[in-house]
Parts: sequence; C-alpha cells; structure tokens
Amino acid sequence: MENIMELQQIVYSVLKTQISFGVYRFGEQLPTMDEACRLFGVSIKTIRAAYQQLQQDGLIKISKNIGARVTSDYSSEDIRQNVREFFSCRRRSLIDLNHSTWLLLSEAQLTAFKKASSRLLEELEQLARSQNILSPYIMIRFFQMIYGSLHNDLLMRLVWQVSMFFLVPFLSIPENLKGLKPKYNPMLHRIDLCRKKDWDSLSAAIDAYEAQVSSALCLFYDNLGASSAPECQEAFQWSSYKKASQRCYSLCMEILSGISWGLYPAGAMLPSMNKMAEEKQVSVITIRRTLSLLGSIGVTKTVNGIGTYILPLGKVADNCDFTRPIVRKRLLDYVQSLQAFALTCRRITEITVSRLDDAGREQFKERLLLLRRRNRCELAPYGILELILHTAPQQAVRTVYDSLFQQLLWGYAIRNMRGTPEAQNGYYLPHLDALLAYLEQADASGFAAKLECLLHSEVTFAAEQLVRVGIQEASGVLY
Repeated sequence: MENIMELQQIVYSVLKTQISFGVYRFGEQLPTMDEACRLFGVSIKTIRAAYQQLQQDGLIKISKNIGARVTSDYSSEDIRQNVREFFSCRRRSLIDLNHSTWLLLSEAQLTAFKKASSRLLEELEQLARSQNILSPYIMIRFFQMIYGSLHNDLLMRLVWQVSMFFLVPFLSIPENLKGLKPKYNPMLHRIDLCRKKDWDSLSAAIDAYEAQVSSALCLFYDNLGASSAPECQEAFQWSSYKKASQRCYSLCMEILSGISWGLYPAGAMLPSMNKMAEEKQVSVITIRRTLSLLGSIGVTKTVNGIGTYILPLGKVADNCDFTRPIVRKRLLDYVQSLQAFALTCRRITEITVSRLDDAGREQFKERLLLLRRRNRCELAPYGILELILHTAPQQAVRTVYDSLFQQLLWGYAIRNMRGTPEAQNGYYLPHLDALLAYLEQADASGFAAKLECLLHSEVTFAAEQLVRVGIQEASGVLY
C-alpha cells in the first residue's frame, strides 16, 4: 500500500470519523492495536501512529491496562450534524464513486472468486458468520481476502482506498446497514455460488449487491436533508504508486511517452543533464537518477563525453537490466496495471463508447488510423485506453485510469519482445482493423469485448516474458 505516513492519515481519518458518527461513544474502547492491524490490514506501526494522533487531538486516551478509550463526548444532535457535514461535502464524489466501483471492480471480483481456493472460501465463510466484528470491518476483510487471490497489489490498494473513502463511513451509519439486510447474507450467497461454480448467477449476485448499495446511498442522501452540497467538494483520490511519487518517475513518464509518440526517435540525443535540469526545474541529481532508470530499462544509453541517446526498439530488451530491483518492481507495476485494465475495461469501454457522438467516434478512429500509418499497431490498445481515461463519464474512473495508465509506460521493453517492428505490426494490424470496424458500425459492445480480449492476451504475454527473465512474481497474474 502507500507509505506509512499516508496510511496513518487514512486510518486516523476513518477512526476520527467513526468516533464523530457515534460508532465509538464516550468511554468505549477502540479495537486493540493488534485487532486494528487485522481489521485495517496495515502494520502495527501505522496503527500506533494513528492512535497517537487521535490521542493528541483529545479524541482518545491510551493506557497500558485499558487500551484506547474514547474521551470525546458527542451528543445525539452533534452526531447528526457530523454525519450531515461529512456526507454533504462528499455527495458528488460518493455517488460517482459508487457507480464507478461497479464498473471497476465487479468483473475483477468475479475473476477473483474463480481463482479462490477451497481454504480461502472456508475463511471467507467464517468471516461472513462473525458476530463480534463491526460490519464495515467485515466488508474490508472480505474484499481484501477475495481480491487477494488475484495477486495484484495495485488492485488491492484500489479496493482498500475505496473501502476507506466510501464503504467504511457509509456502513458506519446503522440506518444504512438496515437498508442492506436482504433475506440472505450476500457474502455467504456469493461463497455458495462460487462453490457450485455457477458463474452466471455469481456475476448477477455481485451486480445485484452493487445495485442495492447504490439504492441505499441514494435513499440516504434523500433523507439527509435538502441542504445544498457545499461548493468545495472532497474528491476521491488514488495513486498507483506504493510510495509518494518521486520526481524522477514522472520525468521518466514524460520521456517514455515522448518516445512512444515519436517525439524522441531512435538514435536521437537527449539534451544535456544541465539543460534538462533547467527545463524541468529540478536538480541535476534528479536528472541523473532519471537517466539511470531509463538506461536500466533499456530505453537509453549514455556514452561518457557524448551524452544520452535513444536506443532502437530492437535493442531495448537486450539492454534492459532485469536483475535490478527497481526495474523488476516497475515491470511488475506494468503487468499488474495491464491486468487491472483487462479486468475493468469491458464495461467502462462499452459505456464510454456508447455515449460518444460523431466527433468522439472520429477521434477514436483517427487515433487508430494514426497508429496504422506510423506502423505502430502494437500501441492500439494503449492508444484507446488513453482516450478512455479522458472521456469516461465517471470522474473516479478517470482518476483511477489516469494513474494506472502511467504504469503502462514501464512495459516498454516487454512490449517489444514479440519480434521485429514488422512482426509486431503484422500481429496487431488485424486487431486494430477489427477495432476500427466496430467503431464504423457504432458497435460499442463488440468494440469493448475486442479490447478486453486483446488486453487479456497482453497480460498473458507480458507475464510469461517476465517469468522467462526471472521475475517469478509475475506468474501470480496468470489465470
């Protein structure tokens, strides 16, 4: 997940919110730190820092014998006002995120169930039957465990962030839980369908629960009151980076993007380090780190006394240092991001393309035609994803896709392992033409299905190549 400071702030904010909502009342105990580690899925160091911050703010008192006890005393009217203020400034983002969650995670959840072992299903059933854990935390653990079967850290961080921003606060309101009490336990129902391998019914059950949450959210806001949402709305944020983004990473992204679109052709020299530092307004040390990373992934080569130049596509894989830890991590980020797109793109693409007007469809077609003219057909799925991240109707989808898309650039060396540029073009050209045909026919469903199929084949190829060069962790994304 993110670094400790970011996690600490998120856990702190969630617990502070729950105290203000009356989940933990005056004199009551918070979970022990060990319990909180399991509930939130974070380290004891993160929990301790969050608890200490709560104590500094006068919300709890920590003692060795008693643990963490709530010291703030909110009246019933205070609690109602706290709930109203919290959700009013998140109205637009929560409604958007709720719909985006269905688009982003439902297919991934179905795939995760298909990969779930018998032991995992037993553990999920035990969790679903728990009586001594608050409902929001049961939901967090349930999602962490089931999505964990995909072995995709990026998706896990996304699921965790969605849970913290939306599900935990929303399910901390007792009235909302009552609205989500069907005749049967939805978690147990999904587990039962998984054991029966009734995938169609399981898919329908996942969708039905998402629809139920959506209805409960709309009803909640209807009952919240007629007060208008404040102008300053808190937006959902997410970063695919495990740690706070470093400037050299963003500079690498700029250069890799420029190479992909022909701004830096093979053999071209990059500006000197001093000139780049001046242009980008960073230190020479940052530029040196950037060039070192680009050299490690096989994109550039630096010659002392001459400078740094762009390597031809055919030499990238041979010059990539697959033994360097930072390169291995970035390549894993690439294949996990690719898998995240493959698991989420069909519904998002279908909705996005179905809403395009004539000008929008022309923009998609022109992107594909441009790649065909430049003999860069291998970039077809990436070019479409870049357009979708700008045109998807939901803000949360655009936020997530924008962050995921940055990780795709790290796969520069892997994408060029299919052979010569001519061989790659020959492989991808039929796929590109099929996408164009679907656009011509205004067939959003066919277009989305084709993109999904193409991305799944990209995941398989990339993971197999990474395993071949010794990055065994990539095997986790294979189906």
